[in-house]
Amino acid sequence: MCWSLNANDVRAAREARKEATLRLGRHTASLHALGAAELIIGELLSNAARHAGGHVCLELGFNGGHAQISVHDTSPAFAMDFSRPPDTFSESGRGLYIISELARKIAVKPLSGIGKCVTVVLDLPVEQHDAFEPACSRTWLRHEEGVCMRPRIAKYDPEGATFRDEP
Repeated sequence: MCWSLNANDVRAAREARKEATLRLGRHTASLHALGAAELIIGELLSNAARHAGGHVCLELGFNGGHAQISVHDTSPAFAMDFSRPPDTFSESGRGLYIISELARKIAVKPLSGIGKCVTVVLDLPVEQHDAFEPACSRTWLRHEEGVCMRPRIAKYDPEGATFRDEP
């Protein structure tokens, strides 16, 4: 399952987070695991909005019996700092630390010339290996080895509360 959006669009980010959390909720009864997943999705989208210009592809997947979340963006930069921030009252700087405490695994894959993919394996067991297939229904997104190669924007339609592809 895949959502393409501009993470700077607060409504689009909120709806994508909500839809992804609902899909994950079909595979767990654990409110703790689901809450952690929703927090992780929000942190990844927030980081993309703040540091990568906002254009992202949010994708749900499967990894070794667990659900995973991937965010593909167009910025190659990424600081792999998962340490606790020195100022616990600062307004920013603790997202990756929180994600590292809640996730089973975090990986960052640079995508030569087009950005990066941050993948987080959740502590959310999933029995069906095809639970989130197909990865992406948008024909204009090119996928190679499960990586969305061209994050684009899908416009959020507040009237119909759905995403619609840009022409």
